Amino acid sequence: MKLLLLRSTNNHFMLVLPLLLLAFYLRLDDLGELPLRWDEAFSVWEAQMDFHVLTEFTASDVHPPLYFWLLHAWTRLAGISEFAIRALSVFFGLLSAPAIYSLTRQLTRRRLAAAFALLLVSLSPFHLQWSQDARMYALATVCASLMAYAYWRGWMRLLVIGGVGAILSHYFGAIALGVIVIHRLMHWNRMPRQRRPWIGAIVCILAVCALWALYAADKIRTDSSFATFDPLTVFKLKATLFSLGEPANMYTHFPLALAIAALYFAGLALCWRYSRRATSLIILGALAPPAIIASLGLPFIPVHVNALQERHFVIFSPFVFAGFGLCFASLARYRRLRWLALIAGAALIVLNASLLAAERDARYFKDHYRSMMAAVAALAAEDDLVFFTSGSRKPVVYYNLDRAGYSGRKDSRAEPLNVRGIPTAAAGLPAMMERVFSGATRFWLIEIEAHHDQPLNARVDWLNKRYHRLLHIPVGWNGLSLYSLDEGDAIPDIAAIIPPAIREARPGDQARIGVPAGQRVDLVHSGQIIDSKIADTWMLHQFDIYAFYFNGDYTLHVGDERYPFKITHSQDFPGAFD
Repeated sequence: MKLLLLRSTNNHFMLVLPLLLLAFYLRLDDLGELPLRWDEAFSVWEAQMDFHVLTEFTASDVHPPLYFWLLHAWTRLAGISEFAIRALSVFFGLLSAPAIYSLTRQLTRRRLAAAFALLLVSLSPFHLQWSQDARMYALATVCASLMAYAYWRGWMRLLVIGGVGAILSHYFGAIALGVIVIHRLMHWNRMPRQRRPWIGAIVCILAVCALWALYAADKIRTDSSFATFDPLTVFKLKATLFSLGEPANMYTHFPLALAIAALYFAGLALCWRYSRRATSLIILGALAPPAIIASLGLPFIPVHVNALQERHFVIFSPFVFAGFGLCFASLARYRRLRWLALIAGAALIVLNASLLAAERDARYFKDHYRSMMAAVAALAAEDDLVFFTSGSRKPVVYYNLDRAGYSGRKDSRAEPLNVRGIPTAAAGLPAMMERVFSGATRFWLIEIEAHHDQPLNARVDWLNKRYHRLLHIPVGWNGLSLYSLDEGDAIPDIAAIIPPAIREARPGDQARIGVPAGQRVDLVHSGQIIDSKIADTWMLHQFDIYAFYFNGDYTLHVGDERYPFKITHSQDFPGAFD
């Protein structure tokens, strides 16, 4: 008998281990291949602040501090790169997978159902995306998973750790805790054991979080505007996210999401007959969070949730994925419905796998800022002032300057001392510009998404009337310019070549290379010159990638130097031979 149990345990371990390895591979693969989005750069910028400055800054924002404290320590150990800073989120995302597996197994008492939930987590594009994002969502998710698991097992110390971690990672963690509190109160008479320890654990969680609330109460960011989303959209978005694994087109794909949700709740209805306590926890975890979030969109509740995002729901994924396992187990319990469980489970796995394959196929590095910031680092002298428009983008500017090797000194807020954002000011703009540029005789200007400037081009127009633009380097929607009061001021003449930041390009992209004055650059494919550029000054040349370019290997030639990259997902030349 012991031998049979041991063999059964080993067989199950051999099933679960590949699923965990799959989750690990999918979350680690291509981790450093994508440029940081704005929010991720904001995380890195915060993490580089002095600890006390970081704590106070976070208190004035809309997120609690735990993730930023951890990232503050992590960046000092692992350094700063796309891979390094995202690795912390991958770690938390991977921890949430076995935590959800364990929760599902405890709820269903079925190893196969728990393995099914684990496979869905591993393949979910939604869960994978936020496990690779340098923000607090993966940390909040694993804390919520541990909190739910600890609650079910009656492990009060772990419940405290998970509850505090969830709320101090994301304020929506309080909703996850609320689900557990409501569930316990619903089953108060049926769960007489550990009442006092449970109350003590909840009080401890609230007490710790109250300390942070007291500190942040007079600092936290407020918004005088009301949330603008339709409350009904909350339920549609959550159904689409967890059934299709991504927001997709919520309105186009909602019928399919609705069908999956109907099967989901049908399975829970069957489960209700033999496990009401487990089923009620899943139903609460599925319906209470969107209901509470939807209430934030009501016109009489002023909160800073003025745009609904899919990331707001990832923290509640433990309840949803465990619910899929519960549905699978309930359908498989009935002999006549086992075929439905197998077909529906296989279809859901195939659907998530196909969406994941499409999402992974769409990934590649796009050179939004890297080449431009490398040009700033190469051209600007150490004492040159550097300004940039679209001041809200400063974390992205600072991050990419760091990655390009910019060595300007920083203050306690991780801001380079000679790099300044120009505020947006529709009213009183001349006076504001006079204050910002007071005493500046020569400086560089980085234009970030200038087409979003309001009033349009007002800041640049003001500069062009008072300074001479000695050099302008267009970079897509962006640009880099050298301004001076002296029309005859020298333009930097450097011999540096800045290689392309990309290894892959697609139609609509630009391949950029920085080249000294007078040097010719050729774009070459299969021995043929496709395009050429040359300039009288040092220039960051930009080669547009057109849809009619063949797929394959391309090279940028500068003298004897060769810089290869690939063009993929393009179309053949019109009339090309089959």
